[in-house]
Amino acid sequence: MSGTQSYWYTLSTQSVVRADQRPTEDSIGPFATAQEAEDSPALLLEHARAWLESEESEPYRAMAEDDDSSDYL
Repeated sequence: MSGTQSYWYTLSTQSVVRADQRPTEDSIGPFATAQEAEDSPALLLEHARAWLESEESEPYRAMAEDDDSSDYL
């Protein structure tokens, strides 16, 4: 994305910032447009759900079931 404006989505403020506004460590991106950045949390959630339903996540699901601690919630 060199030479063009890029955008980031900041999780703590739930807002879109331009790359020149110095994204924070809790920002995700870069995205080509502000709209892509705005839509990114929903897209990430969709990808996470798809991964959880895939065979790739099976070992991790088993580990989560073995860990009876709820400290992470």
